[in-house]
Amino acid sequence: MAGLQKAKSEETHRRVLEAAISAVEAGGLDAVNIRKIAAEAGYSVGSVYKHYADQDELLLAVNSVTLGRIRERMSEALEGSVDPMFQMKVLAQTYLDFARENRNLWTTLFAHRLPEGKAVPEEHILENIALLEFIAVPLKALNPELEGDVLAARTRTCFAAVHGLVTIGLEARFVGLSGEEMDREMMFLVERVSGM
Repeated sequence: MAGLQKAKSEETHRRVLEAAISAVEAGGLDAVNIRKIAAEAGYSVGSVYKHYADQDELLLAVNSVTLGRIRERMSEALEGSVDPMFQMKVLAQTYLDFARENRNLWTTLFAHRLPEGKAVPEEHILENIALLEFIAVPLKALNPELEGDVLAARTRTCFAAVHGLVTIGLEARFVGLSGEEMDREMMFLVERVSGM
């Protein structure tokens, strides 16, 4: 009996999360509405709240899935490569491609803010750190003198530079780039911030 209840609970959890992911994919952050997601998943609003304390917790779960998908794509992109500059470039291009192909998920990852006083869960912080590790490894290979806090700071700087270029480009700001021009300039940026 307990096993059946656990399986049903896991199924509810999964279906609610899938409905929330679909809502974000279709309409972005503003599309996340507990009542609509409950209806889409085929459950009551109360059932959703049994699994997710509030909308913020549900969005954190969606963002965790997004981070996982980015990490998976980066891992696949790096398979078989050993040259650290190539790795830095392929990571940046993979990030750009993911943002282009999954615009609403990617935007929600950075647009969602927790209310003041509500701490980001430790596991979510660790997921972000795991993403940065992809950059830290080839960056260290290119700059062996970087250690500890300096390496961590330079890793965040590299990510911020790439993320900024992607953000401005996808938001079509007046200084933004697009298409092949964006791809070319991304490679230029990566070479410069990687210390080469």
